[in-house]
Amino acid sequence: MPAASETSPTVDSASPFPAAGALPFVTNLPPGLAQRRAAAVAAITLVLIAAATLPGLHVRLAPLRTLVPAYQAGMAVLALVTAWLLLTQARILRSRALLLLSACYWFSALMAVLHGLSFPGLREGGGSWLPLGHGQSTAWLFFLWHGGFALGIGGYALASPMHDALGEAPTLRAASVALAWGVGGLAALACAAIATVGASWLPPLMSGDGDLPAKTWVAVGALAACLLALALLAWRRGTRSVLDLWLHLTLAAWLMAVLLAGVLNNGRFDLGWYVGRLCSLMADLTVLLALLLANGEVYARLAEQHRREHAWSRQRLQESDQRFRTVFDHATVAMSVHDAFTGALLEANTRALQSCGGSLELAQRPAAQGTERAFACAAPEGPIRAAATAPSRIEWRSQRSDGADYWEEVLLTPVVLDGRPRVLAVASDVTERKELQRQILEVSVAEQERIGREVHDGIGQQLSALSLLARALQRRLLQAGHEPEAEALGQLQMHLESTLLQTRALARGLAPVDIDRHDLPEALRELAGQVRETTGLACHYTGPRQFDLPRAEQARHLFRIAQEGVANALRHAEATALQIRLEPQDHALVLQVLDDGRGVQAPAAQRGRLGLHIMAYRADALGARLYVRRRAAGGTEVRCELPLADAAPAPPPRNGGCAGADAPLQ
Repeated sequence: MPAASETSPTVDSASPFPAAGALPFVTNLPPGLAQRRAAAVAAITLVLIAAATLPGLHVRLAPLRTLVPAYQAGMAVLALVTAWLLLTQARILRSRALLLLSACYWFSALMAVLHGLSFPGLREGGGSWLPLGHGQSTAWLFFLWHGGFALGIGGYALASPMHDALGEAPTLRAASVALAWGVGGLAALACAAIATVGASWLPPLMSGDGDLPAKTWVAVGALAACLLALALLAWRRGTRSVLDLWLHLTLAAWLMAVLLAGVLNNGRFDLGWYVGRLCSLMADLTVLLALLLANGEVYARLAEQHRREHAWSRQRLQESDQRFRTVFDHATVAMSVHDAFTGALLEANTRALQSCGGSLELAQRPAAQGTERAFACAAPEGPIRAAATAPSRIEWRSQRSDGADYWEEVLLTPVVLDGRPRVLAVASDVTERKELQRQILEVSVAEQERIGREVHDGIGQQLSALSLLARALQRRLLQAGHEPEAEALGQLQMHLESTLLQTRALARGLAPVDIDRHDLPEALRELAGQVRETTGLACHYTGPRQFDLPRAEQARHLFRIAQEGVANALRHAEATALQIRLEPQDHALVLQVLDDGRGVQAPAAQRGRLGLHIMAYRADALGARLYVRRRAAGGTEVRCELPLADAAPAPPPRNGGCAGADAPLQ
């Protein structure tokens, strides 16, 4: 895990991610000085062009009819691209005003196509490509186009102010977009219908390529629409954004086109007509160029933002990695990471390396013959593979450098690092705890034995004396002829004998004859006999007649586990038969207590059962594995597996609880 690089870029501690409104869209980016100067230069250029055109405004030039379709197609493409870019920003910023403006440009694109199709002289015989079109359709479409587009921008100016941050307005649904663009399309079709089908109700505007007087008044109406839209835009929005600034220039160019090509000129193909078309083209280009330049700036800022985010994320990752490394290395417990399939040591903290030779290289070397190493550097493959699917806990015996044994409690947790399955091992020294547990068990056993001896030597002797006294009195009463009284004393003496037997059985349970390492089978046989005598239940021992354990302590703990298992069956299982089994296996000795009762309860219901906890602690002290589970045939099985010579210590139970069917104690 690498430490933080000294050459990593310095980034603010706060996140560098800007708010949505901070992105440089033309709709929310205030115009800078350079943009204002560019707009002023463009406006002055328009005025100069108009001024230069006035002296020769009525000069007729060559009628380039074949260029009209290309010009109108270019106008349509420019308007359509602008409409799409505005729609994209409207959906990002959730702005209905921008949606309306995009619909206006969609209307302009359609009107450019219709105007181009209606132009006379494109077909043989002087006709147009517009169905039902005639000589007046082109002029009417021109003024409806320019006036309608200007009124659409006025509607944009009157719309509610755009939201600068996401979340302040509802998302624009596809239905809203379809409605806005549908209205724009219907408006274009309505204008086409007025200019074609409604021609009989409209005054003629053109005579061939020359103007008629009515055209001037219609042109003045379109000019008034442009002036109204320009006034509304200046009043409602001013030049707060780049888009508003360039829309002012668009309306100015649109107004100039209507003025030169509709109000002041004398007909088609004169100088005013050509310059007016140039102004219309300039009007379409202004917002499009602003959008394209703004998009370029957006991409540039996004690239810079991505670089900053990458640097910020990398620095945060390095800082997080450094914090984790600090915690990992300075933990007071040994922590190591192992391959989930082989158990190979991949990484270890300082505490783990101290117990494995001081370095990762030494920890990864094979251990010398007969050496018991710490878990981190000698993790067996079996427990690691088992822990790769579910967390587990084991206890591991090792040796210190001075040869002294010590115990580690190892928590194994499956993790995924760098996309690969690993097992995290956290080992803590539990030698003192295990020694304390051993001492507590010894003290409890000693106390039980003391109580057993006192019961045997005190209460047992008194009951024996009372039984003898009752028998003597019974004989005297019989000799004196008091048979009823003698019979009553006989019953008393019988109850005293029964109580004495139970007392002696209790004393033997509390203080059995000292069990040596080879006495376990005989002690289990006697335990089964005591159960038969005192309860009348069928209880049998199955196993070898003699078995030598390495230590007497192991025999005593196993006997106590069997004794507690029998007691639990008698108290809770409602059993009618019990069986005690002792079965030597390869490198292990298995002790079982089986009953035919109602079966073990769920783990949650077993909480607080002292007997189960005591059995678990005894198994823990032996390094054995304890199971308490439901039998498939009914009843309960208590199973203790004790590893013997050349066998590794088995995982002990956790909390003395009880597992479900065929599951180890958890």
